[in-house]
Amino acid sequence: SQTTSDSPVAVETLDDVPEHVLRGLPEDVRLFPSAVDKSRLGVWATKSILKGKKFGPFVGDKKKRSQVKSNVYMWEVYYPNLGWMCVDATDPEKGNWLRYINWARSGKEQNLFPLEINRTIYYKSLKPIAAGEELLVWYNGEDDPAIAAAIEEERASARSRRHSPKARRGT
Repeated sequence: SQTTSDSPVAVETLDDVPEHVLRGLPEDVRLFPSAVDKSRLGVWATKSILKGKKFGPFVGDKKKRSQVKSNVYMWEVYYPNLGWMCVDATDPEKGNWLRYINWARSGKEQNLFPLEINRTIYYKSLKPIAAGEELLVWYNGEDDPAIAAAIEEERASARSRRHSPKARRGT
């Protein structure tokens, strides 16, 4: 199937979603048409989700920025031995259900924020999310005091786990 640049924007449907993505959905969310982007599916809460719930990791192909055709479905992560790399989920076959979480149109609409843990992207709920609400992520989180505090709390918790005896190998 060839696409031309003057064709209308294709609208994602549930028929386009790979089976592994549907199987991987947590029980408290479902895919439905997005309210913020009419051409895309979105992830909607089917039950209330508590503040602080973590989802992830975000899955995709690891690529250099120059190889990425669209920045809609990707995150950049810094690897000490490789430099900046993109985790690109443009191809639904390469991604997981997190690729269907859309961008909030503003910080006010946001209910998730991205969190990098060990060079892997997770999403964490910033506030309680009611059943029937679309999950929306926003990227400038550290400007928001609540998100900055949550990120710091996550980092502190990761540090304490790392230094606990159970986290060490061979004990």
